[in-house]
Amino acid sequence: MKTLKIILNVTLMTVFLGYLGSCDILNTGSENNQISVTNDLQKLNERVSIVNEPVELDTTSGQMSTAGMAKGDDHTFTHVATVSSPLDVNENSLSATSIEIRANKIYVSYHLNSNPYAGAIDIFDVKDESNPTITSSVYFSDTDVNALEIEENGKTLWYAGGRDVSKTDYNEDTHKGAVVGELKIDKDAFEDYRKETPLPSYSGNALVDHSRQLYVASGATGGGFFELSKDDLSIINQFDVDFAKYIDRRKDDIIGLSLMNGEQAKFNIMDFKKGEMNGFETSFEVTPPNGKNVIEHRAAITYGAFGNQGVKGYKFDGGEDPLVYEFDPEGEDVANAVSADGKYVYIAHGTDGLFITTQARSPNKEPEGIYSWDNDDQSSANFVKTDGKFVILANGTDGIKILKRDK
Repeated sequence: MKTLKIILNVTLMTVFLGYLGSCDILNTGSENNQISVTNDLQKLNERVSIVNEPVELDTTSGQMSTAGMAKGDDHTFTHVATVSSPLDVNENSLSATSIEIRANKIYVSYHLNSNPYAGAIDIFDVKDESNPTITSSVYFSDTDVNALEIEENGKTLWYAGGRDVSKTDYNEDTHKGAVVGELKIDKDAFEDYRKETPLPSYSGNALVDHSRQLYVASGATGGGFFELSKDDLSIINQFDVDFAKYIDRRKDDIIGLSLMNGEQAKFNIMDFKKGEMNGFETSFEVTPPNGKNVIEHRAAITYGAFGNQGVKGYKFDGGEDPLVYEFDPEGEDVANAVSADGKYVYIAHGTDGLFITTQARSPNKEPEGIYSWDNDDQSSANFVKTDGKFVILANGTDGIKILKRDK
């Protein structure tokens, strides 16, 4: 497996890169695979609009409404800030794709969501909970960044994405465009370093670290679930599965979501050390087949966002019926992503906005409390992430909204 390692060189040239501004730019010397870093805090934070207003939740369980709002003492959130998307070199807005939260830092990835390819990653400092700031940003001139993962110590960040296969130096016999890369971070700023490796498929969709390895979902045709060494990003093991959509870690193994024949949802529970994969086939087909379809494993439950099928949660503990949570808001759009903490399940539901539900109580599978919020701005929610304190909602080309859970 060919691995690309690039050390970025500081240049004195003035480079215009849309949102990156005109100073403090680091560039690769390669015509392809270009990335640029900026730590121009003043320029970066022009994209941040501080709000700090209470979130008023709609208590209706049907379609989104901006009327009849109600906020209860037990369900309070603050809308801290709205952040606009970065721009590519042609001043097109990039689309937010993935979010991670670690130790008062938020990491957000972006892609262009059209040809040609482009992407970015932002680092936010939220130690001051009412005044989040962008501390560093990296721009990819030829690569969509679809997902990211951050090491616990916050010094290494990995990304998964894709680029035009004709514009890479990798062997096209074993590579169709998907890539996994590594960046280094020092004092909340990206360093002048990148390491990257190709995957034998079209697009890297999701990744997660576990112990000394990385695990990646990549698809569609020729895709699968891959185990990579953190040392050199080489592929150690793999399960070939077409339409591999997403991946997360459980306590002792890895769980992934795929679409059989591009339609029927299937969970894949994988033990890479033993080379064993067990599957759980659902009884439903997901529409649209090219949707986000995020899964997240929290507190023994694996939640999945299944487009037109809403969100479902499964407990794979050997029981006869693993389904323990089920919610379909029957809105005008579909479920793209899901995240959960100990109290709530958060659902990014496209143009319907954000749904917040309570956890289901056995034997009931449907949540008792259902709330919604769309901020009345016509944006489309395609990803959501929580750490129990912050709730970060990605709205595609409209950027992100930072919420804080107060209770």
